[in-house]
Amino acid sequence: MFECNRGKPISTALSAKLTNLLAQWIATSCRPISVVEDDGLELVLQAATGDPSYKLPARRTIMRRIDDQYARKPQRMRRLSRRGVMKTEECHFSEACARQFLDVANRWGIADKISTVGTDSAPNMVAAGRILPFEHLPCVAHVVQRAIVMSLQAGGFDGALAKCRKVVGHFKHSPANSDELNVQQASLGQVQEPLVQDVPTRWNSTLEMIKRMRRNKDALHTTLSQQKHNLALPTNADYEKLVKLEKLLEPCRNITDLLGGDKYVSCSAVLPALCHLQHAMKISDDDPAYVLRFKAAFTKDLNQRREKINLEWLKVATALDPRFKDLKCLPRAEREPVWAQLRELVKGEEPALQPLREENPEPPKKKTSLLLMGSDSDSDEETPEDNTVERYKVEPSASLDLCPLKWWSEHTAVYGKMAHIARKYLGTPATTVPCERLFSVAGHIVQKRRSSLSPENVNKLVCLSDWWKEKWSLD
Repeated sequence: MFECNRGKPISTALSAKLTNLLAQWIATSCRPISVVEDDGLELVLQAATGDPSYKLPARRTIMRRIDDQYARKPQRMRRLSRRGVMKTEECHFSEACARQFLDVANRWGIADKISTVGTDSAPNMVAAGRILPFEHLPCVAHVVQRAIVMSLQAGGFDGALAKCRKVVGHFKHSPANSDELNVQQASLGQVQEPLVQDVPTRWNSTLEMIKRMRRNKDALHTTLSQQKHNLALPTNADYEKLVKLEKLLEPCRNITDLLGGDKYVSCSAVLPALCHLQHAMKISDDDPAYVLRFKAAFTKDLNQRREKINLEWLKVATALDPRFKDLKCLPRAEREPVWAQLRELVKGEEPALQPLREENPEPPKKKTSLLLMGSDSDSDEETPEDNTVERYKVEPSASLDLCPLKWWSEHTAVYGKMAHIARKYLGTPATTVPCERLFSVAGHIVQKRRSSLSPENVNKLVCLSDWWKEKWSLD
């Protein structure tokens, strides 16, 4: 804790400690180095220390402290981290992307351990995936979000959404307007929360914009009634549309969140998840015309994209998940070919001598419970045969809150070769969301000074952020 000096200069030791803590904060919280030039931050620290003469350290000083802390880490960790950031000036053509991926894999010594590569659905990434000697799995979250974008364009929600965006912008771009809204929220006993602007590249932002518009409808209209503006406010008919749209987007958000996790198995949940979305988008007699158009566009677009997401790999992964091995998410005619493919995999698999040790956390129960429905009725009972696949087929299905890798770990002695296959298939992430979270860390660090930060400094900041968050703090 800092001691208040009541107007006296702080000690040299305290000043050094503040500089170290600023360096740690900048790296851990992904702040730009230029934050030390912020006059407001300097005023806060002057008030906190009681020293009105305190000056923030220079950017060079912060970078020296970051260099020092990076240099103190074990050489093995620094050597590994230097493999993670590469500078490239090549255009992102498919051949260049594939070559750079192989370069990174070889530098890390993992090329022979990779089974699948996940990317978004950009044409150059899809083409690079075809070049690489690995299975390619397009990010399913991107697939769902693109289907949403296409459906919003076809569904007739443009007018209501455009009005929402104008209203949100009115408050987002004016601190005074935002303050007035906060006053109204407080007077109505509501949580003082900001509005959210939807952005095409920010997943689920349209849903969150709608939710906050509806939650704050009274506060918004009261505030706007006291201001001069030229906004066209959403009508009651618009709000009815927004209610319908919220119900359409909610299952999409749940599925995106479920498949975007990185602490549990997700690949085997893709087909049950898409099956759930198909059921959610079934047409009802009560649907108004604009909902019918949205559902039709969403179903058509999702079906088209579904055919390009390496279905063969996903079907085997689903069969190897003891929670979904009944394959109810597939039509009956597609189930037996999956088991036939699995039999061939078992025949060609080398014996697995080591038991599985993965103990992944359980996926969110609320979201996995959405995946219980099937594409048709229960599968027919099979007569068990004296082989591994047939014995596995007649095992009772596992509960949704069980980690499938844990299940295979406990059954390795019985299904040795199949357990090894299961580890490979179930270890594949369904989305690139975890990777993009890491890229966001780097983006926040570089921020407005991308051209002035060397790859080496970006590497130091990203790695220190991770290391400090996990285990270390400054001395």
